[in-house]
Amino acid sequence: MKNLYEQMNFILSGGALRFLVEFLTPKVSAALIVTPKEADLEIVDAVGTTTKDLFLKDWASKLISVFPERAKGKKFEVNSAPIEGEWPWAVALRGKRWSFFVLLREEPDEDLLTELSPLAGLIALWQEFHYIEDTEERLSRMAYMILATKSTLASIFEPMPLEYYASFLLDVLNESLFPRSLSIYKDDGVALSLLEGEDQPPERKGIYAQTLIPPATPVVTKSDSPPYAVVLPIIEPYHLFCVTKWDKMPKDETLGFLELVGNLASRALTINKLKTESTSEKDKISYGQFTILALSEALNALKSRTSRLDLLAMAVDIFTEMAKVGDCLLVAWDKKLQGYVPLEYRKGCIKTSCDSSLLPSDRVSSKTETQVFDLSMREFSEFLNCPWQEMAAMKLVFPIWDSGCMDGFIAVSSDYSSLKNGDKLSALVIVAQFTSFALRNFA
Repeated sequence: MKNLYEQMNFILSGGALRFLVEFLTPKVSAALIVTPKEADLEIVDAVGTTTKDLFLKDWASKLISVFPERAKGKKFEVNSAPIEGEWPWAVALRGKRWSFFVLLREEPDEDLLTELSPLAGLIALWQEFHYIEDTEERLSRMAYMILATKSTLASIFEPMPLEYYASFLLDVLNESLFPRSLSIYKDDGVALSLLEGEDQPPERKGIYAQTLIPPATPVVTKSDSPPYAVVLPIIEPYHLFCVTKWDKMPKDETLGFLELVGNLASRALTINKLKTESTSEKDKISYGQFTILALSEALNALKSRTSRLDLLAMAVDIFTEMAKVGDCLLVAWDKKLQGYVPLEYRKGCIKTSCDSSLLPSDRVSSKTETQVFDLSMREFSEFLNCPWQEMAAMKLVFPIWDSGCMDGFIAVSSDYSSLKNGDKLSALVIVAQFTSFALRNFA
């Protein structure tokens, strides 16, 4: 049993490739074991030959063109095909989420391909284990960030001077994400000044000098080598830039959390500025505080959902309650059916049957990720021409975006004039964003 454990541990730790090298050594004169890395092939090992480079530049497309699409019903497969160049033959060992290629100087016979199949199975076990570990790590990190969001909500809307707020925001991001460094700068229209952090302000050029900047959308400004840099613009109301640096390139969930915190911070700073600038806005601020408390409860309710459908249904409940709308419609992307389908329709807070017909469509994508659409302007129809009769009563659409792709939307019968308080509109936008963030738990 000890030997079995040690062998399995060796395989699941990457030893499957070592077995592949040991198998090939007596059977071929020379071979390169490679894996695709964007447009190149990364050399992971070699048999009977040496190489000075770690990559075969622009070779990935060459292999993709000679091998057909992998059969989806198999956990792994082994195929061979001739290619052009120094290595005239390639053997593909491919699984659902991985692929390795063995480049050869002679044509592989059937016996070699047959004997490679169990080795491909070992690689499949290793890759599946690695994928599960990575997924568990990402889910754990996401759960931690959601907990951090929960603890942040109680304080992020507290009124405080801008300098104290920048210190608070820096502490929240440092304790939630653990970047290599973090600094917050303020732009006065002429130069950047340091509010919090240790790094000196950069020159006011590039993203820092742009007129139109996506609000609270993280922008990767250095991705070629560490330290990687991500800028979070918090444009309203003070024109702030939160600059984070990382030893490893941040994952999508990290960028999503940055965007969520940036939106919350922007809303909070706007509220606090209004509160200090004019006492005549007291009633509006009080209403905004009520909205914030409702938002806090709403986000707590969303994070406790245990399934995708349950999460989406809760989002509709929140929209119906917060917006006080007469009609509310939820439409979601169905991956299996490849189209958009209505899932929930509320009329006067009561769940009602609706037209649930499928709208065949490619998944809508947008670089700008507009957070709310005014249907009177017909701008949403440029993305999706909805056929459902319930849409006739709708005035606004709140898309649920995921990395530029629309997972669905919530349409309400209230227009901008009905949602007079900007905090309420912003709260609904945040609920849609948080719904998108939480949906990744059920991807």
